[in-house]
Amino acid sequence: MFSKLIIGALIFTAALPASAEMGPGMGRTTSFASRIQGSATVCTNRDTGSLFLRTGPGQNYEQIREIPNGEEVSLKGGEYAQDSKWWWHVSYKGKLGWAPASFLCGDSR
Repeated sequence: MFSKLIIGALIFTAALPASAEMGPGMGRTTSFASRIQGSATVCTNRDTGSLFLRTGPGQNYEQIREIPNGEEVSLKGGEYAQDSKWWWHVSYKGKLGWAPASFLCGDSR
């Protein structure tokens, strides 16, 4: 059973783009397991920075909320945008939206 799970994860990993990008603290990865997280923290390059929550996975989608640096979001899933960057589907204070992985750090469970 375990070997079937490992084989399935390897097959899934092989199907992912080689340039899978995760946010600071999560590192660059193509590993399926590394994307299974419960929550993450918004981390911008500036203490007073913020992150825009968007209606879809990509910068061309509408901004629906601003999340301050250091705030925690719940991760619901994710996908690659057309620009080949990973975007997380997140929940923040009851609002669902999309955030780029490059501005989310670690798993704060």
